[in-house]
Amino acid sequence: MRNLQIALAVEDEQYIEPFFLYARTGEFAKQVSVRAFSKIEAFLEGMEESRPDFVLGEPAFLRPWLASDGGRGIPWAVLGGGEESLALGGPVLLPFQPLNLLLTTVMDLAGTAQVSGRTSESGAEVIAVYSAAPGAGKTTVAMNLVKQLGSRGLRVFYLNLENVDSAASFRSAVGSSGSEGGLPELLYELRAARENGEACGFPLSRCAPFQETLKCISFPPLDRPDELLQMNEADTAALLDYLSASGACDVIVADTDTESHERSRALLQRADRVLWLLADDLLHLRKTSGWMNHWETKQSESFYALLAKSTFVVNRYGGHLENRLPRPEIRPMAFLSYIPSWKYLSREDILLGSPIFQRDILTLCEQLGLDRPGLRKLPAHEPSYAVGGRP
Repeated sequence: MRNLQIALAVEDEQYIEPFFLYARTGEFAKQVSVRAFSKIEAFLEGMEESRPDFVLGEPAFLRPWLASDGGRGIPWAVLGGGEESLALGGPVLLPFQPLNLLLTTVMDLAGTAQVSGRTSESGAEVIAVYSAAPGAGKTTVAMNLVKQLGSRGLRVFYLNLENVDSAASFRSAVGSSGSEGGLPELLYELRAARENGEACGFPLSRCAPFQETLKCISFPPLDRPDELLQMNEADTAALLDYLSASGACDVIVADTDTESHERSRALLQRADRVLWLLADDLLHLRKTSGWMNHWETKQSESFYALLAKSTFVVNRYGGHLENRLPRPEIRPMAFLSYIPSWKYLSREDILLGSPIFQRDILTLCEQLGLDRPGLRKLPAHEPSYAVGGRP
């Protein structure tokens, strides 16, 4: 079957570059091909010369094209939002969303959806909560996201891959917090299975109990980070694949350190999507921009692949942005409110009880489609475990 021919028509060339690279090198490389236009005149001429299978463009491009020949029966969708986009009368897609989700929707609209992504009915979706600079509140966002999804009936696994588990106090009441069992035991079983060339049949229920506080399944916290410090990329990838295929969860929310190490690199590569957190702080944004510039220069392919599945989220938002966002790709899709009372906490569980923050997290879940029909649901607080799993 030939590739789906897509005509992309947007004015911003900095939007075209990562889109074009992802379509050529990502999971859709064998299914789509893209011809991009940044000028209206060139787009109209191109539409006269050839007939693509699908047109994806901004209103300024689509309006004259539709007026000239009615689209000649070619399916199309608007990239944008607001009244101008809705007035065209066709499907409207948000431009700044993970590109794997955007291309999945395009293929659905074109009637050729044959996506080869990892998430399926038998596998959980892996969501990484990430920040390129410290101080964005990754763990707080991850825990609130986990609790919200679990409270809505989804089966959630919370995976903390930080050197020092900052969420440990929320899980210390359940199971052993020592170095026996839990994650270390599972890692041993995964390594043994990999060395023997076998599937790992170790039952997840033996090492990961249900955490009532967070409404999720999770490993008991470790007293010492030894096992985590010894985890390499292969260990981390095998762990994520095992959890995803275990049948015990619909969503895996994973949190890791800001600094780049083997665990964080493996998580960002394996994740189906990334919630990239930002703080409206000048130093934070400068560090984020510096790291992005370095990554783009040294490893451009992996950098654009990460951008393609990233959703930017501003945490601790005060109602308006005080600082200018340093790169054009940084266009936040969601904003999580600043909660002043969190500065004066006497009990850590208050972090999970803010009605305002829970409202914002719920809005984020809806924007991400995390309660869509494709995700399996169980009655709330009723965890389910597979007897065994495979990596």
